[in-house]
Amino acid sequence: MVHVLVASQALLATVFVVSAYSKLRSRAALQSFAATLRLLPGPARFPAAGATAAMEVVTAVTLIVFPPAGLAAGGLLLIAFSTWIAVSLRRGQREACQCFGASVTPLGPVHLVRNGLLLLVIALGSVALMSPGGPVTVAGLALAVPVGLVGAILLIVFDDIADLFMEVSGSA
Repeated sequence: MVHVLVASQALLATVFVVSAYSKLRSRAALQSFAATLRLLPGPARFPAAGATAAMEVVTAVTLIVFPPAGLAAGGLLLIAFSTWIAVSLRRGQREACQCFGASVTPLGPVHLVRNGLLLLVIALGSVALMSPGGPVTVAGLALAVPVGLVGAILLIVFDDIADLFMEVSGSA
């Protein structure tokens, strides 16, 4: 089970680092993300955007350094993000999802599904953390880390994949 934990750590840390980088890569990127936070009063948006990106970085580092706290922090962030998305959808405010860069895709149910999948990875990592496991092996790491990275890539582009399937099913 230790390798399931490693795969979970690789996946989640990658997702949070890429998300934070997409917001922090420039002041314009952070301002663009802040502009989507319309549930907040104007003056609170930019500090909230910065705090969000900072928490993503802290979570990614903590996932590697102290997995129990990292998994808990990741779960709390994802619950907060999912709550934000649900409230936005309920109010009819479908801002562009800038979770992983400058996207024009509006927030929607697909983003809740993605967060649900990420929460599932956190649950798997937590179970693996609590399970007695054998030693970490080089072969296990050689498999677990790439599996986590591939999973991260798939989840990062999840809304694009979902759009592709929606287009294909709509044209069939």
